[in-house]
Amino acid sequence: MAHAITLNAHVDGREQPGLLARLRLMLADYHAYREVYDELDSLSDRELADIGLSRLGIRDVARDAVR
Repeated sequence: MAHAITLNAHVDGREQPGLLARLRLMLADYHAYREVYDELDSLSDRELADIGLSRLGIRDVARDAVR
């Protein structure tokens, strides 16, 4: 008896993107993260305080912006 095995399927039955597609998505996310991070990092401490953010929170905000 022959069995067909699908290696690229999620548990819910949807197909998983290929390696190159996932790499493109990761690269796009990284670029979006860097754009937000660089923009916030260019602000002065006073400007960051005006929007309720400290330098320590820039990374978290940039990461949340990508999600």
